[in-house]
Amino acid sequence: MTCVKSKGRRRSRAVLALGLAVVFLCAALAAVTYEAIYPSASGSKTYKSGGAVLDVSNASQGYVMVKKQSKKRLKVRITGKNQYTYDLRNDGEYDVYPLQDGSRSYRVAVFEQVKGTSYSQLLSKSIGVDLVNEYAAFLGPNRYCRYIEEGEAVRISGELCEGLETQRQKVETVYEYVTSNFTYDYIKSLTVKPGYVPDLDETLKTRTGICFDHAALMCAMLRSQGIPTKLVMGYADSFYHAWNSILIDEEWVHYDATADIALFDIRKYTEEAVY
Repeated sequence: MTCVKSKGRRRSRAVLALGLAVVFLCAALAAVTYEAIYPSASGSKTYKSGGAVLDVSNASQGYVMVKKQSKKRLKVRITGKNQYTYDLRNDGEYDVYPLQDGSRSYRVAVFEQVKGTSYSQLLSKSIGVDLVNEYAAFLGPNRYCRYIEEGEAVRISGELCEGLETQRQKVETVYEYVTSNFTYDYIKSLTVKPGYVPDLDETLKTRTGICFDHAALMCAMLRSQGIPTKLVMGYADSFYHAWNSILIDEEWVHYDATADIALFDIRKYTEEAVY
């Protein structure tokens, strides 16, 4: 009898220890925090060709920067696990492009328009990237989600999230702000032109926008709080759409502000790209 009781106690202690380990592990995961990233072209590692400049100085933080002055249209193509093609501003100022396929080798190429849909390659470079953390590409601004540390979106987010302790509290607070204070611009949705990029200051000023605007605003406000946030593009049922995937306690959670704002009844989402 004594021997049996001893085994029971040992088993109970083992179960208790396992339970405590699980609790501590969950607490540790919940306590994981990340720093917001603000891009800079330090110039410590650049490649130049055909007048285009590629700055990879901070590639470990999940982005590269490209610039080129031209009177013609410009494109940037980044190939990792997936391939993404972007417009590049032609005023000679840097634009920011994410490395959203994780730590790996990437090829970055810059193209200049010759005529119509014909482009010539100005620069092509393969780079090896070891990210500071696997979510780095989703912690700062980029081509489709433009904001600065001193900007209005960051300021408002800071005020809303002041005193809040958990990621979920911050996400829900920002989501409530966006869905309660902004409307859907039906006219813009019918007239928006290809190549459109959200202007967050304009969105905050007018308090209206399309799905792309709402998703980009969510990105800016949450990334500035150190919460990895994806801007997702794809299909919602049969129409092209933008929404967010947000990291909460190390799990990606789907959020669609526009669906709540415009009361869209969406049954199926099909992801095509993340930024």
